[in-house]
Amino acid sequence: MGKKETTVNKVMETAQQLFLDGSYADVTMDQIAAGADVTKGALYHHYSSKEDLYLAMMISDLKEKKALFSTAVGLKGSCQERLRNLTEAFLMLPPKKRLLIKLVRRNINTLGIPTRNQLINAYQEALPNQVQSIIEDGIASKELKPGDPRLLAWSFVALVETVLSLHADRILNGKESKLEFVLNLFLNGACDQKATEAVTDLLQDLATTPTEDDIIIPSAAPTRSVDDPVFPEWRGKDLDDILLECRDLVEDDTYPTLSRWRESGRKILGHFQVYFPEEIAHAADMLPFKVRGGTVEPTHADSRFGSYLCSILKTSMELVLSDRVKLDMFVTHPICDAARNLAAVWGRNFDYPCQILYLPQNANSGYTATYLQGEYDRLQSTIEEISGNSVTQEELSQSIALFNRNRALLRELYEIKRDTPWLVSAEDAYCLVAISGLIPKEEHNLLLETVLPMIRSRTDAKKEDRIRIVFEGGFCEQPPLDLIRMVGQTCYVVDDDLLIGLRWILEDIPTEGDLLHNLADAYLEKSSYSPVQHDLRKPKEKMLQQRVEQSGAEAVILTAAKMCEPGLEEQVAYTHTLDKDGTAYFVSEFEENMTSFDHLGLQLETFMENLLFS
Repeated sequence: MGKKETTVNKVMETAQQLFLDGSYADVTMDQIAAGADVTKGALYHHYSSKEDLYLAMMISDLKEKKALFSTAVGLKGSCQERLRNLTEAFLMLPPKKRLLIKLVRRNINTLGIPTRNQLINAYQEALPNQVQSIIEDGIASKELKPGDPRLLAWSFVALVETVLSLHADRILNGKESKLEFVLNLFLNGACDQKATEAVTDLLQDLATTPTEDDIIIPSAAPTRSVDDPVFPEWRGKDLDDILLECRDLVEDDTYPTLSRWRESGRKILGHFQVYFPEEIAHAADMLPFKVRGGTVEPTHADSRFGSYLCSILKTSMELVLSDRVKLDMFVTHPICDAARNLAAVWGRNFDYPCQILYLPQNANSGYTATYLQGEYDRLQSTIEEISGNSVTQEELSQSIALFNRNRALLRELYEIKRDTPWLVSAEDAYCLVAISGLIPKEEHNLLLETVLPMIRSRTDAKKEDRIRIVFEGGFCEQPPLDLIRMVGQTCYVVDDDLLIGLRWILEDIPTEGDLLHNLADAYLEKSSYSPVQHDLRKPKEKMLQQRVEQSGAEAVILTAAKMCEPGLEEQVAYTHTLDKDGTAYFVSEFEENMTSFDHLGLQLETFMENLLFS
């Protein structure tokens, strides 16, 4: 066995165990590399991403099963004997090999569409298609009554998978008992129409009802907008053209995607920075639009606000007053003194509901999650009224699954920024995130699923000798894209807090149980940090230190929007901590409408040169 084959086998063994032990989202390439005792470089040499590795692992396993089952299917005998041979071959597999097939159903909704299709095809060829050929022969020989072979094949496969559960292990003692259970139930049902209907009903119940052990068939995430996109311009283009389309959309102050959404008769909920539970709006078929200001002059909005306020408050309202954006509902948060009054100001100017979502100020109380759940419930009632759609548990669960996938893709983008920052520029990475607030998540997922493999495999970008930095201070008002571009030309931005609200939740949110409670708990317990959340368990200066360490950064750019009290206040703690641990930092401020960067660029370039040659 060659060295390459040995490495691949070690990686596959490690990955199989990790994916069986935890959820897809919990497994990282770092864990796989460490468990297989290979470097991350060697791992990425073989697999461009975690999804690529997962697909290779599953395809390899399914090919083995297909070959094994083909032998069983090819044996002579009756339909019942051949089904017994196939099922026995499956049940005689080692426990790990039997359980691997359950990963197909367990993780299918977390994968990208191309990967999902490949995996489904391989699974069908390995098991359902082979069962179908036996059943077709059984119907032709009149051993089975006429029926749809495909439906019967999937019913048989589902029956086989039910005997893999812990409950089946307790009830059915050994392989023979499981064989008899599956064959008797299936064949008796197949020979009697009423029994067939009863078995089908049972299988449908199993497919939608969680058991104490596992879920047999998870629901599919919604795909409402992929086939009727509001942002079709990028499709079918190469990487450079896709990234150009993304930059153009982010800088387009006419917001064409919102207009296209409204043309279809659907409604838009605008939510102000920083975090908002977009899943609730999505489940009601509203488009959650991230209101984050813009590079426009607040000609109309200036008269609604005082002078000494940050720019984002004024430009956000300007977008609506100037008819660039049309909303059906607006939500803000008490993240600072200015934002706390934003709902009242908007309410005087627009006739749709303008509400405050009171995110908890005390994140450390034992009652906080219950309180926040009540806030989400109140908000959901208004959303249902405005949208005209009731939010069911099933729809909210599907929305959470969809957003889990989106956050996983964004984490993968930031993994690329940390590990290989020369492959994606700071401005392109920013635009890929920012678009999430402008289009449906179904479309954003498809965009990222297409672009991320293209970024990983690009060969036209070369590693340069640049300082690795963390950019801190873009949690609310956003720096102009030209500023991000200028920073990215002088260093590698390996991590940041830009648009942190879209990446606030760091882990998958459970899609079962009390879903509003799950959302509230995730905001408090599975979240990042920001100057606008006050959690004694997450001192911002310590969290910044962690961000620097985990990204391998050599320095920090500490910035804040002009007139931003939370951002400027936190800089004191940041600089004090960075001074103590000897981390270099550069302090500046910005405004979303600034157009001149020469002076700042010169200062930043000098700072980087000092670090390079020190």
